[in-house]
Amino acid sequence: MSYMSADSPKMGEEEHYNALVQETSKAVGQFNQVTRNIAQKMTLFGTPQDSRANHQQLTELTDRGNKLVAKINRRLQELDKGAKAAGGRARKTQVAKLSTDYKNQLKSFEETCQKLLAAERAAVSNLRQSSLSFRSDDDNKPEGFDGYNEDQIYAQANVTSYNEDDLVRREEDILKINKQLHEVNAAFQEVDGLVQDQGEIVVDIEENTDAAQENTQGALRNVREANLKRGFCKCSKTKLICIGIFALVVVVAIIAILMAVK
Repeated sequence: MSYMSADSPKMGEEEHYNALVQETSKAVGQFNQVTRNIAQKMTLFGTPQDSRANHQQLTELTDRGNKLVAKINRRLQELDKGAKAAGGRARKTQVAKLSTDYKNQLKSFEETCQKLLAAERAAVSNLRQSSLSFRSDDDNKPEGFDGYNEDQIYAQANVTSYNEDDLVRREEDILKINKQLHEVNAAFQEVDGLVQDQGEIVVDIEENTDAAQENTQGALRNVREANLKRGFCKCSKTKLICIGIFALVVVVAIIAILMAVK
């Protein structure tokens, strides 16, 4: 199946909108996978499989998640405008569903990143408190500890000495994730407002639909009543004609009888 970007100038309005829906839905799925990957890598904390590479990948994943947030927010705003411009119920319902799904994924990502930050902060704090905290160029560092690398710091709980530069990098990672988390929180507030707007639009549509149905039913009742009245009137006219003819026949018969008697 051929795939064309929603930004292609060759697309018509309908095609552009449909491609935009597909891209947004795909991005929401990728966002969900990023959150799952972060949670999976966090399970390595404190195990022999934990390493500097694992934490670097976590930082990269949070950065990718943050970029997806910005992308999805832009797409949803564009979809919202397209739905309002078209005025179709199907589009508005579609955007509302996408926005709600994304909002749930965004909340999950935010909660996962908060757990990641808490775990990183706790780990760095414990290492600083339980170690001798020496620098790599410290002439007074205890003999035998200079062979430890950063991967061992993550994996081995009994390491009591570390390279200060290693923890500085880890703390920088924490700052990056924390900054991204603030941006995600702002995006959450934005999409929450969009979801509320879409919800109100859908409610308005439903109310208008209900009102239209009531008006239609009322109109049908009026038509039925009018038909009944017309039927009654037609029936009454027929009865009157019959009675008139019968009366005329009776009068003629009486006259004929009287004439015969004379």
